[in-house]
Amino acid sequence: MTHLGERIRARRQALGLSQGRLAQMADVTASAISQIESGAIRTLKNDTLARLAVALQTTALELMAGLHSETLSLPSDEQRLLDSYRKLQPPLQDIALKLIKALQ
Repeated sequence: MTHLGERIRARRQALGLSQGRLAQMADVTASAISQIESGAIRTLKNDTLARLAVALQTTALELMAGLHSETLSLPSDEQRLLDSYRKLQPPLQDIALKLIKALQ
């Protein structure tokens, strides 16, 4: 069975992201990503997990339980937001994440 960090690493690599880029997108340190992926950190705060899931274009449930996103459904407004985010180029994704963070 894979642990959370292994699932995060696999998803990050599938998206072609470096640890540094993922850290930037999720507003955590590159060191934290390294520790999560190695298994040194095994539990995450909900907000950190949520930011990682968004950056990895998946859901927190998929990361935690290893479920495939095809079996999950998001409310339509959340799915529209995710679809729009995925269509943006990385610099615009950064701006979108900062805007959402500012609105919280």
